[in-house]
Amino acid sequence: MKTTIIRTLCLLILAGCVAVPVLAQQRGHTGGLGEARIYFNVSSAENLAKAPGMNLELADAIIEYREDIAPFKDPEDLLKVPGITGEIYKKINPKKGTEGELYTVPREGEELEDDDIPLSPSKC
Repeated sequence: MKTTIIRTLCLLILAGCVAVPVLAQQRGHTGGLGEARIYFNVSSAENLAKAPGMNLELADAIIEYREDIAPFKDPEDLLKVPGITGEIYKKINPKKGTEGELYTVPREGEELEDDDIPLSPSKC
């Protein structure tokens, strides 16, 4: 009887370790908050270009900066990207998530591609 209970508990714990990252992935771009998100350190150029004030040229500049110089740690880091002016920065309105990820939301009516969803690390 004890063995059955212990095995059941172990299976439930293991199932939780597998289910949590999968559920995080299924949340996709919403971050669980009901709003779509564009993540500056992982999003494709196509998704970055859907942010307010952005176009493909600026999206390519963001990708080049994060790959060649450094990933973005603070919202103000976007001002270091060639072509991102103070006015564009205000339109982009970057935010820092609870786990330090930088993101913004797409322009109204824009649909995001699912090719760059950040996965949450497992806590197991």
